[in-house]
Amino acid sequence: MREFIFTIDYERGLDPLMDVFIDNPATHSRTIACNVTTEGMWRLERIAGTEDALERLDDVFDGPVQCTECIGTRDCDTEWHYEVIAAEAGSRTVYSYRSEAGDCHSIPRLAIEHVGKGVLCETERRGSRCEWRLLLCSDEGVDDLFGALEAELRPGLTVEFRQLGDPSYWTDEAVTLAELPPEQQAAVEAAVEHGYYRTPRDTSLSDLAETLDISRSTLQYRLQRAEAWIVRSFVTRSMGPVEADESVAEGSRLRVSRSRV
Repeated sequence: MREFIFTIDYERGLDPLMDVFIDNPATHSRTIACNVTTEGMWRLERIAGTEDALERLDDVFDGPVQCTECIGTRDCDTEWHYEVIAAEAGSRTVYSYRSEAGDCHSIPRLAIEHVGKGVLCETERRGSRCEWRLLLCSDEGVDDLFGALEAELRPGLTVEFRQLGDPSYWTDEAVTLAELPPEQQAAVEAAVEHGYYRTPRDTSLSDLAETLDISRSTLQYRLQRAEAWIVRSFVTRSMGPVEADESVAEGSRLRVSRSRV
């Protein structure tokens, strides 16, 4: 397996979707799951931001049909379906489906055309930048994909090819509560179940410790350790693009480069 990471930077006024992120720097989106075939793309995405920004994104998706993953100048007629499946204050989980018309030149379509089936895609949008991460079966076709992306790039967009190497992101980011020590996991699950993290709290630390039949100090220690791990994991996932490690890039056929038209 190989990991291909690249970013695209947008000037304002060129893409209505990215304009929302440019105008609202605190807004952030991240793919939870994505499936791509020659027939279409299905995606589950988590978006966090102000209500004004989220409402603007609704307008973009509900407006005229457009390809939000195309970086060229050619028109792409496509069927678009967009549905909010979970909404909270400042965040939404969104399901989307987009058919792939025969003349569509979206990034996912270019990827499967040049590297074949079995491509996993993930995107992260923040500010003017969208980072793409592709998990591929092999290096075969990556050079062709490189050329196709450069050829499609329209004026005002900058593409930076960051890394081609062994998978690291996909394993590093696959963190779950199960990775906590069992006693910390049990403490967090009990705290959530009994409303310790609600505002106002439904239970105190002392009462929760009594429920778990452990001392207050022990429970506090376990929760603090678990919370520190959870926060570090969250920040690591939300920091945005990180410079490619030269040791990882060494030996790759594709070097970090920038292209601007």
